[in-house]
Amino acid sequence: MPAKSQHKKTGNHRGRPRAFDESQALYAAIGVFAAKGYEEASLADLTKAMGINRFSMYATFGNKEALFVKALEQYDQMSSAHLANCLGSGTAREAIEKILHSGVEMVTNPENPGVCFVTQGPPDASEKTKQLVARKRAAVAKALQHRFDRAIQEGELPSNISTENLARFYSVMIQGLALQAQHGGTKQELLGVVEVAMENWPEP
Repeated sequence: MPAKSQHKKTGNHRGRPRAFDESQALYAAIGVFAAKGYEEASLADLTKAMGINRFSMYATFGNKEALFVKALEQYDQMSSAHLANCLGSGTAREAIEKILHSGVEMVTNPENPGVCFVTQGPPDASEKTKQLVARKRAAVAKALQHRFDRAIQEGELPSNISTENLARFYSVMIQGLALQAQHGGTKQELLGVVEVAMENWPEP
């Protein structure tokens, strides 16, 4: 009886532990989507980078579009935390400079995922996924606008400026830097673009 009881205890279906780290696998998927875009990123590219086979990918993440969405969510968590950190310290101008400079560092550093794959969402994805990508893009501009609204109250920006347009301008700058890097823009070239953008900062 004791032996039978021991066998029964170890026979519970607790599931075999995963042989890979899901977070690291998603980070690898981000790199593939960033480098190749959604359409050109094949399942072979993704599974190779993630260090898993197709069965494990489908079982854990779902199909390619589902994997993209989960990778996007992980990327968004990282980028949102960084954005909040930048916007929460210093003046609005200092915050924007920090965001743009760190963005250049990220998209030109070969150790990082590279271009923000939010700028090249899947054209053949479901409408639900397209709307998700659009919301992620809009969230950046909205966060910038809130910071600029505060800057007006603090006297850093002129009261007659459109914070919506200013936020849209710098959010386009963030995405544009990523796309320029994808097409061969160097760190020094992109920092030069940042310098020009900051020269147009509206003074109170």
